[in-house]
Amino acid sequence: MKYSIFVLYLLLVGFGSGAFAQSDSSSLAVESISFSIPKTIYFGGERIWVDLAVESDASASRSQIAYVELLNRYNESVAIAKIPLNDGKALNFLRLPNSLPSDHYLLRVFTRVSAYLDISGGLKQQFITVFNPEIPPRVEASRDTFDGSQESSLIVLSSPSGKAAEVFSLQVNAGTDELLEVKVAALNPFLPKHEQLASMELYQPLGDRTLVPELFGHVVEGFVDVAELDTTQLYYLSIHGEKSALFTDRPDSKGGLYFDTGGIRNWRFMIAQALGNQSLVNLTIVSSAPQTKFLPGFTFPELIITPQDEALLRSLLLGGQIEGYFSQEYTSESFPVVTGFVQDQTYMLDDYTRFDKVETVIKEYVPEVSVKTIDKKKEFRVIDLVRGTIFDSNPLMIVDAMPIFDSDLLAKHNPEGFQKLEILSRSFFLNEEEFPGVLSFSSYNNDFGGFPIPSNGVYLDYQGLQFEVNETENLFSFLEEDRLDDWRTILYWSSSQQGKPNTALELKLPELTLTYQVEVRLRSASGENRTERKTFQVTK
Repeated sequence: MKYSIFVLYLLLVGFGSGAFAQSDSSSLAVESISFSIPKTIYFGGERIWVDLAVESDASASRSQIAYVELLNRYNESVAIAKIPLNDGKALNFLRLPNSLPSDHYLLRVFTRVSAYLDISGGLKQQFITVFNPEIPPRVEASRDTFDGSQESSLIVLSSPSGKAAEVFSLQVNAGTDELLEVKVAALNPFLPKHEQLASMELYQPLGDRTLVPELFGHVVEGFVDVAELDTTQLYYLSIHGEKSALFTDRPDSKGGLYFDTGGIRNWRFMIAQALGNQSLVNLTIVSSAPQTKFLPGFTFPELIITPQDEALLRSLLLGGQIEGYFSQEYTSESFPVVTGFVQDQTYMLDDYTRFDKVETVIKEYVPEVSVKTIDKKKEFRVIDLVRGTIFDSNPLMIVDAMPIFDSDLLAKHNPEGFQKLEILSRSFFLNEEEFPGVLSFSSYNNDFGGFPIPSNGVYLDYQGLQFEVNETENLFSFLEEDRLDDWRTILYWSSSQQGKPNTALELKLPELTLTYQVEVRLRSASGENRTERKTFQVTK
């Protein structure tokens, strides 16, 4: 028998409700969120870079995932990124959808449990402005202009303005204060509130929710309508991307399902199924975001532009287009995982004569599996090498980790899109479930090899975790060898640099004629934080 790690990562760490404890707030440590972004004005398709930290009891939180979400003025989530944490910290991004209408949006950061443990410290947010040339905002003859600050005397500039490609210097006279952050980016003159907003001033009290901390990886939460609840019903969730994985769970007494995806990082979609291909009409997937309602007095500011803003918006659009080309490096490695499938035999199907039915392939080449006809339908039986007998029911049948419940349909399928077949010739345990062996097909492109999604299976567009960003030193630096026009709207952000923020900087100015703002965050000896700002012009 051959033993190797099963490449589909059919995980034992796909924990069901019996594998980890759901918690009430009294058993969880309160989490405190902090975050920073380099600018507040964007076009659709840009990345919102976020530097974030999650602490609990003055140390890194045990939560492994943080969320960055964009909320519109109607309290609707329009984008969300799932970001892996490393010792409670991360520098990553949320990519803006191209289809967003021009408007102000609320960017907020949280973990799955932080807002419910303490909404003040566990849910942080601030406004940003997003423009879409295809869906412009309201145009008026004039508008108010907002700079978000008074000109600070602590920030010393080499000149109140500079020309493109010149070297521009600035210095921060912090004195005895600790310099926490420095950023230099395009000023947002459309937004009246540049500072972060207190949750208590925005939201009504949160309702109850079963709290499931993400101590291993992202938890996909489902809910079964209590009116049709069957706590014995087994549900399957397969996730698909470069790799695929399968998870199972049964609903608890409240209808909750919790699929812990463990170390799997990136995937593009999911398929939910019930045992035997039963209906999933009563199943919904629940967002990881806190279910908030705005206070009656809270309103979003209105976004207004004038005909005189055309040149400004054109410059910002150019900047948004070029920043997508800046160099970043990502790690594509998953967390170490415990694999629950070690196959007993692997068949690379290209090594054999191809037949037009899976049934024929099994009969001709796979002695560990037999094909039987029962009630005029084909079924598979796997040899149990441990007991020296043959199992008396279908094995767990999967194609790229997607469960198959119709053995007759699988037997008739043309396997031309299948690359290999892996067999487990003994009982397989996934959570509390025991399966009479495993029959696993893998396609060439992880696309099911032409096999259809089961009729009652639910396809869900659901992005996995972001890849970790492991190189940010030149994130907003202009590199001459790139041979690109210098249209940067972010000139410096200390969060993307190694070490502490500098008190003196020399920056090469871009080719955009914009107003840029220097923003400095300081902490006094008494522990009080404050922000200082100063603007300068870039001219031709």
